[in-house]
Amino acid sequence: MKPRETAGSMATAPKYECEVLTSAELAERLKVKESWVIDQSKHSRTHDPIPVFRLGKHRRYRWGSTELDAWLERRADNNTQQRKAGSSKNGGTI
Repeated sequence: MKPRETAGSMATAPKYECEVLTSAELAERLKVKESWVIDQSKHSRTHDPIPVFRLGKHRRYRWGSTELDAWLERRADNNTQQRKAGSSKNGGTI
């Protein structure tokens, strides 16, 4: 016999799907070193750390989560602004 879905069980379904990654897997997707991912995940190393959660001593990252997507957008915006500020058109040096 197949279990029935009730209205209550549907209400607990996640609003979005995300994939749980290790530091090494996130580094591979971002095309950076794993040590950079770990450093950028620490509050003591940066003012805007990569969103991370812990499973015991292990760091895990939610690929596709709104938090990680927002962090990536902030980093992309920050790099774009730095390039504009450093361009010769804006009086900066390259």
